[in-house]
Amino acid sequence: MSATIMERLREETRDLHASAEGKAFQRRMLGGELSREEYVEWLGQMLHVHRALETPLRERWASDPAFAALREEQFQEPYLLADLAALDDDPAGHAPLAATTALVADIERAARETPLALLGYHYVLEGSNNGNRFIARRLLPALGIAHGQGDRYLDPYGEAQPTLWARFKQDMEAVGFASAQADLLVAAARRMFAGIGEISDGLA
Repeated sequence: MSATIMERLREETRDLHASAEGKAFQRRMLGGELSREEYVEWLGQMLHVHRALETPLRERWASDPAFAALREEQFQEPYLLADLAALDDDPAGHAPLAATTALVADIERAARETPLALLGYHYVLEGSNNGNRFIARRLLPALGIAHGQGDRYLDPYGEAQPTLWARFKQDMEAVGFASAQADLLVAAARRMFAGIGEISDGLA
């Protein structure tokens, strides 16, 4: 029996997933060791990534059945904007790092040339919510950030996270991606994990 799309995404990105999580910046996040300024800068870099990805995703979601697994709550640009506002920060004040610029360029190229690949990029960001909840529990108290005052991006779903992740997996499986389509999603997910790791290096 062949692997499902979600099995392939998990197994065939495992190395880059582990590498991204092992970056010094990510370890400091998990350890609650970032400064408030570093946290805000990370949010600013992620805003560039989400904005580049979610604009074309919304366009496809409205017209292409292959994007049926998307749901409104998965679009996280509003969460980032809300967090930056709560932290009294100007979203326009974060110039993209070189790694951010490169990742955004690859996302924009995918939107033009292989739009289905956008789902592979999206898989990584949606899946990151599973671990980000634990980061929030360690980092935000250390920064003196109260619940609802700058934590929406790290913990968008609260206690509903496991249920919503399970639903996303089911919805992705229900699409019925062909093997070549799955290859495209896996390649995009690998690029996203690599890009996130490179952004972490740039922030370290």
